[in-house]
Amino acid sequence: MSDPSPTPTTLRLDDAMLHARAERLLALGEQRHGEGRRFVLGIAGVPGSGKSTLGEKLTRLANDAGDREDTAVFIPMDGFHLPNATLVANGTKQRKGAHFTYDADAYIGLLRRYGDRANTGGFSVYCRVAHEPVPSEQRVTAATRVIITEGQYLLVDEPPWSELAGVLDETWWLDVSLDHARRWLRQRDLAVGRDPDEAERKYEQNDRLNTAWMIERRRAADVNAVWAVSGNDEGNHA
Repeated sequence: MSDPSPTPTTLRLDDAMLHARAERLLALGEQRHGEGRRFVLGIAGVPGSGKSTLGEKLTRLANDAGDREDTAVFIPMDGFHLPNATLVANGTKQRKGAHFTYDADAYIGLLRRYGDRANTGGFSVYCRVAHEPVPSEQRVTAATRVIITEGQYLLVDEPPWSELAGVLDETWWLDVSLDHARRWLRQRDLAVGRDPDEAERKYEQNDRLNTAWMIERRRAADVNAVWAVSGNDEGNHA
């Protein structure tokens, strides 16, 4: 197991820092473009930490800085969930979100392919209405300089996830307390119609197990990032 201790680089994610980091991503993307590559940033964290919100914000700010809608493209790992029919067939539907319920090879392969600026095309995202991966309206184009991705298992130091170490140019660990993450997951489950008992069972029988499995195998990130908010307001970013 890799040392998961915090790295020397720590970011407090206020508006000024987010703008500065987006401009930095654009500059790194331009540098990579000259080398025939794209810059690929991976954001990892426990469920409920705000990975998607952070990825979306950075993508939007980088696109604003580049004055194009495709300068940066956001490709979440959730678009690589195995189809529900597959999970039902192999008896893992109740563990959806666990590391073995993703097509990790397809996800890693896609990021590796789009890291080369010669490759363009589409990708899938997760639809929370259909609860299935669906084609995204966005595409990686010849103008794309930066790929931003997020997921719970991006820092897992165990195959096949460990292959991401050679694919991601930079990794961030989004650091929030497990108590906060649990509260936010409960709020999200209640919002989609689960009753309190069902939400609690889901956490204990799935989310908690997935988080523990990941943390035990987590390698250090390049950056340790924390939301610049007080109290328990981190939930606004998730």
